[in-house]
Amino acid sequence: MKHNTTPQFIFFLLLIALCLAACSPVSKLDRARKTYDIGEYYRAIPTLNKIYRSEKNQYYKGEASFYMAESYRHINQPRKAASAYGRAVRYNYNKNEAKLQQARQLLKLEEYEDALKLFDEYLKEAPGRQLAYNGQTSAKLGLNPPTLTRYQVEPIKKLSSKNSDYAPYLDPTDPSQIYFSSMRMAGKKRKKLNRITGQGSSAIYTSILNSRGEWQDPELFLNQNMDGSFEDGTFSMTSDGKTVYFTRTRYEKSQPMAAEIWMTQSMGGRWSEPVEVELGPDSVVFAHPALTPDGNTMYFVSDMKGSIGGKDIWKVDKHGDSWGTPVNLGTEINTEGDELFPYIRENGVLYFSSDGLPGFGGLDIFIAEPQDDGRWKVSNMGRPINSSADDLGITFYKNREAGFISSSRGNAKGYESIYSFNLPQIQPLASGTVRLSGNEALPRNAVVKIVGTDGTNTKINIDPSGSFSMLLKPDTEYSLLVSVPGYLNHSERISTLGIKESKQYSLDITLTSVGAPMILSTLQFDTGSAAIKSEAEKELSQIIDILNNNPDLKIEISAHTEASGNQDTDLQLSKQRADAVYQYLTDKGIDGNRLSSRGAGSSEPFKVDAKTASKHAFLRENDVLTEQFIQRLNRADQRNAVKLNNRVEFTIIR
Repeated sequence: MKHNTTPQFIFFLLLIALCLAACSPVSKLDRARKTYDIGEYYRAIPTLNKIYRSEKNQYYKGEASFYMAESYRHINQPRKAASAYGRAVRYNYNKNEAKLQQARQLLKLEEYEDALKLFDEYLKEAPGRQLAYNGQTSAKLGLNPPTLTRYQVEPIKKLSSKNSDYAPYLDPTDPSQIYFSSMRMAGKKRKKLNRITGQGSSAIYTSILNSRGEWQDPELFLNQNMDGSFEDGTFSMTSDGKTVYFTRTRYEKSQPMAAEIWMTQSMGGRWSEPVEVELGPDSVVFAHPALTPDGNTMYFVSDMKGSIGGKDIWKVDKHGDSWGTPVNLGTEINTEGDELFPYIRENGVLYFSSDGLPGFGGLDIFIAEPQDDGRWKVSNMGRPINSSADDLGITFYKNREAGFISSSRGNAKGYESIYSFNLPQIQPLASGTVRLSGNEALPRNAVVKIVGTDGTNTKINIDPSGSFSMLLKPDTEYSLLVSVPGYLNHSERISTLGIKESKQYSLDITLTSVGAPMILSTLQFDTGSAAIKSEAEKELSQIIDILNNNPDLKIEISAHTEASGNQDTDLQLSKQRADAVYQYLTDKGIDGNRLSSRGAGSSEPFKVDAKTASKHAFLRENDVLTEQFIQRLNRADQRNAVKLNNRVEFTIIR
């Protein structure tokens, strides 16, 4: 047989071979992987999805699923990412990593039980990875969430668009002006979709709060063209408002270069042409600048050599006009995950977002407080500042627990919006009215002394009307001592520990004249008994307070009984009751030399005073509850009258 070896035939065979190679699953995946590797996640997804649906080979289906999941993760589509990771696990492609990442996506979907199960499985198969241990903690946190903090979070619709609006920043020189990054499309000359996110190109916008408290329509901060050659975002400004640092990502031949930090300065009312800040090699990410108030230290995000995880937070000090050698903030802050969007307050406290530390789902905002030994104390800001979605880019009003964050909560596309937050001030207030037992007018030298665990030690005058008030502090315990000459001092205790909102403590105080006997209404005894009942202990504690508040006071305890028909028995029982009260008070620490006791039996029936008469319709002031008087009453009134006779009186003898 004669073989056809003409040049035309050989070229034809080569063409077929090239076509077959180009149409092979490996070639298609290579092209999709190349798109993924340069960071064009949005653009890679349709190709990977097509390969997955048409491919029969399970290995290639698993590979396509894995990189589709990774792409969905990068553009913040957790539900689609979790599903694709699940397929990669099923097809046994990069199974452990796919399982770990699927669990992390389930956290963002608040599917905590399923996430915890996957984390447990992963750690059995690949123990020792801190990212998975932190994931376990996050899942358990979701299943048993802590109490909400007092922060109030509200969306700012005027600053939000249909696309991502993120990383707000308040002007340190003008709190009525805000800057933020946005991928919005409205008003742009060219509506070219970003190949990484599928949104518009990121740019920095600014808005001003008008006199009515309304944010004005956002405007571009820099005169940025929208041809897709670069994107700007994540803004920081020196405290004098004259220098701005921001993140810029440039594109070369439609491929993104590593993110860079750029700078512009205010000159004659205009911003200068931005210039790049040299921090290291061009191939390394430098992003998310955050300046200290003095402008001499910059915190930023990078994946440079020495990083602990994906993206770490670094800091660098300024020396003259140049920046020094960057320093990694270490394992107290940085993890195997990503740490992003640093923000430094005027008090030196650092705020940042992390998806590697234990949290509630995606990126959470954390506080890092510098310690005297150079370390950091890191804590999660809790809900509602954080959510199961991505929460990032915090900024504060100066000297206020209020500001703005961005969050993708409640957005099915995973796009961020701008939210305001505020920690309502807790303002406890103590107010009261002081009355004298005989309705006498209050003297001018009536005072309340206040001592608090916060160091408070002051006196305030009581108004002639008897009213007083004072502002208290949260998380403090106070002792109040009311003092009026000729009357027993009276104390009150107020605790503001643990209160979650403003609260008013209202006091109604009646002072007892040093010459009037004190009778405790709950100090009653069972018939024939001298045992003190538990319900009397509260009023007896008031007697203890009076004695403690009036250290020079001496009192007589006199016990009285109803008439039983045998005066000797009544006298003996009353003496036993007086002695029981004496013993109770001394057991509570009262010096026995300040007390005396006597039993009066039934020989001194109760004489009704105005206060008692006002409580009982069947009595009038100055009635004496003799046995004959009681016999004329109905049965219910007789029982009440007997209780009044069956009493213990405390009389001041010095």
